[in-house]
Parts: sequence; C-alpha cells; structure tokens
Amino acid sequence: MSDIFRSVDHRLFVDGAFATSTGTSDYPVIDPATEQRYGAAAEATPLEVDSAIAVANKVQPAWWRGLSGLERAQRMHEVAAKIKELQPKLAEALTREMGKPYKEAVDEVSWTISAFDYYAEIARHEMGRIYAPSMSGQLHCSIKEPLGVAVLIMPYNFPLLLFAWQAAAALGAGNAVIVKPSEVTSLSTLLMMEVFAPLPAGLVQCVTGGPKVAMRLLESKDTHCAAFTGTVATGQIVGRVCGERFKPVLMETSGNDPFIVMPSAPLDIAVRGAAFASFINCGQVCTSAERLYVHRLIYDEFSEKLAAEAKKLRIGNGLDKVDLGP
Repeated sequence: MSDIFRSVDHRLFVDGAFATSTGTSDYPVIDPATEQRYGAAAEATPLEVDSAIAVANKVQPAWWRGLSGLERAQRMHEVAAKIKELQPKLAEALTREMGKPYKEAVDEVSWTISAFDYYAEIARHEMGRIYAPSMSGQLHCSIKEPLGVAVLIMPYNFPLLLFAWQAAAALGAGNAVIVKPSEVTSLSTLLMMEVFAPLPAGLVQCVTGGPKVAMRLLESKDTHCAAFTGTVATGQIVGRVCGERFKPVLMETSGNDPFIVMPSAPLDIAVRGAAFASFINCGQVCTSAERLYVHRLIYDEFSEKLAAEAKKLRIGNGLDKVDLGP
C-alpha cells in the first residue's frame, strides 16, 4: 500500500476525526496506471451514516449557524490556506487514485482553493437584499437563512473541485456538510478532510460507500438539501427521492456538447481547441466536446490537422510527463 493513503484506508471522517469503519464491505482502490492496490474505501454502515447526520445536526445550529458572515468567511479563508499547504499531496493522491495527469491534478487543487476563497467572500456579502417598496412607508427585504445539513454526492472525474464548489457554497451559507464521494475517489476526498481543522468538529464529514449510503443520507428526515453530480439514471433516482420529500436538490447530470467549426474559423486555433476540448482529463468532463460538426468546405483539412494534433498526445502514467492518463 502506498503511504499516501495509509492514514485513510477503510476510514470515515466523522465528528472531526478519522475512524476505521466497522463495515464489512469495501471498494478496492486501484491505481489505474499500475494496477497497484493502495487500500480500500469502506462501505459505511447505516449506524455510521446516522451518527454523522446526528453530529451535523448538533454542531450546525449550535455553533456555525449563529456566526456572522465575516466570521464564517475568515474560517473559510483558513481552509483555503490549508488546501494550499496540502496541494502537492492532494494532487498526487488524485493522480494515483483517479489517473489524471499530475499537472491537471495540481490545477484541480488550485481551483479548489479558489472556490473556498470565492465563496468565503460571497458569504460575507450576500446575506440578503433591500428592495424598492411598492407602496410608500413599506420595507421590502429578503434574508438568506441556512437550510441545515447538506448532502453532497460526488463523481470521480473532478472529486475535489466539485466537492469544493458545493461544500464551500453550503458552508458559506451556514450549513453543515456530509459528503459521499465516488467509490473510485474516496481516499483522495478523505485526505482533504484534514483541511477543515479551522471549522467546528463535525461541520464537514465524509462517509464512504455506494448507493445504499447515498440513499440513507438522502432519505433521512434530518438532512435538508442535497447536491448530486453524476449519470442521468442515478440523477433521476436522486431527483425522485428528494422530490418526494420536498428536499431542495442541485443536480448536474453531464452534457452533450457539440463543437462546430465553420469556414470563417482560424483553422489551427480551432484544431487545437477541439483537441483540448476532446481529450482533457481523457474526455471525462461534463463540458467535453462530444460531437464535432465541421463544414464540408474545410472538413478534409480539419480532419488531417486534428489527427496530427492527436498523434502528439503523450499517454501513460499520470505521474510521468504525459498529456493523457490511463
């Protein structure tokens, strides 16, 4: 086992501490480049999931909800600084567990830092609005209140960045967060949990596992909103479960993105753009160019240039000098 994952192997992060799961099932963590096994992601038990929910509901109203936007912003900036300290370690973990080239992993961690800094400032400023009254003497205003406990169900392709976008927004608004990472990238997500030391223990928690763990989180009456990124089929299930409970849900179920090239386009730039849009992160991006429509007048030239661009791509272990991981 690689030492980078030793501290989080078969662990959960509940109430501010790592603990070995008592679950008997797990998901092996395999380096896609070397097929080396690094450890396993635990299948959290129902009792462990319920424990995390109870902790979140205790700490959020008692500690976090009552802080001012300024105080929450300061704590979140501290989280961003912690992520920056761990950037090389987190990037290596992403490459070893998910497979993306190390440079792209470093970029993902950089964007993760930016997300926490950004939402820290949003939290400081976006607490409500004063509106022009419709009648003299009236005061119209809106005040934003936290919902409570947010459940985040993550995909494997950008596990830290998408978690940061959702968690930072939820935390900035005064909520607690429980993340259920992808079975494929659970250990990388667990490694990130140590950056939340500036926050109250239990405000951010991570329970690993598969669909049963996700469903227990979503079905609980003590979780109050959800965010999901993943497949259409799973998104339909998530939407149905949340809809039946009138539980707000933020959902993104990929894209179907055309790349259109017309004769007026600067061809060399269009070719490089098409290659980048198609092959970054091995094409495992919601905004990846999935279909190329090329005008017949430039089709042959474009195809030839794109094929030449594709031949330049270096493929291999993400820790080496490559453009594409496994």
